[in-house]
Amino acid sequence: MATLVEALDWLPKYYGHLDAEAEHRVPDKYYSPGFIAAFAAYLVHKRVNQKSVVFDNENHKGYFSAVGLAKALWGVDDYQYERKNAGLNYAPLTALASQDDVDKATAQINSCLRSFARAGPEDYVGSPAFKELTHVVGEMHDNVWSHGLNTGFSVAQRHAIKNGSGYAIEFSLADCGMGFLQELKRSRIAGAKGIATDREAVEWCIQEGNSSKLATLEDEWAQSVPEDYLGSSPFGGIAVARSGNGNHHQGLGLAKLLELAKSYEGILNIASGDCLMMLRRGGQSFRRLSRPWRGVAVSLSIKESSLMGAKVVEAEDVRDIMNLLRG
Repeated sequence: MATLVEALDWLPKYYGHLDAEAEHRVPDKYYSPGFIAAFAAYLVHKRVNQKSVVFDNENHKGYFSAVGLAKALWGVDDYQYERKNAGLNYAPLTALASQDDVDKATAQINSCLRSFARAGPEDYVGSPAFKELTHVVGEMHDNVWSHGLNTGFSVAQRHAIKNGSGYAIEFSLADCGMGFLQELKRSRIAGAKGIATDREAVEWCIQEGNSSKLATLEDEWAQSVPEDYLGSSPFGGIAVARSGNGNHHQGLGLAKLLELAKSYEGILNIASGDCLMMLRRGGQSFRRLSRPWRGVAVSLSIKESSLMGAKVVEAEDVRDIMNLLRG
């Protein structure tokens, strides 16, 4: 299976030396949401045109078409059929280029996740883990839009586990924007905290309470106008600043994502620069990438059984409380 981890190694290695017009072949493999999100971000970053992307397997070409690769990247929907499974088994690839896109992607994926939750043998929409997941999706979309320089994409899918032990859901997003280290340098946090490497940046960003959005470079007393203001300055010759991009979240999604993965046995990958953080069975590790990933790439996979289990625990806690109240 071609996962996000494979994408981080494969895309720069095999596509890195190609120009935008060269043939970019897509091998015959199974591609996870993690790979697809990184693939989309990379193609946009390299300005690869649609005709240059060639699939070795026509079935996979149809799959990428159904997921909405051409629609999200080049604005051309080349899928000839109705997307009957969209919102049921997958949330199509969505570009995160504006606040409207962010809101649309968040609503789309969370709606899809609710469909996943109701499709199995037990509805786990009420699971605390599921509620946390839908909240994190919105936070992560906001973060990518804020720092992704209009190269961010997200996608989600429900798929059967190979050993036949049920289903898993995977949510992924990627961009080729500033990346954690450059963002911390821009916000002056890196210098203040002594952060000099991509790993140190990743480690800082995944800690609860840490966010580059909590730091500001602007004078809080400075005159400012909205980012979309088109008229002349209402303050005469005084220099003014554009006030933000409409995104007012604090950017704490990464810590919540890590906590979610640890609590519910998820598989989590977070990459930025030359650092890849991996979480497997609660164990956290780091790997140095041979070719740095410009920007940020994230994938989270959780078994539905873990989400259902959380609901069972919650129900048992409620019963225990009720029994105590009854005496």
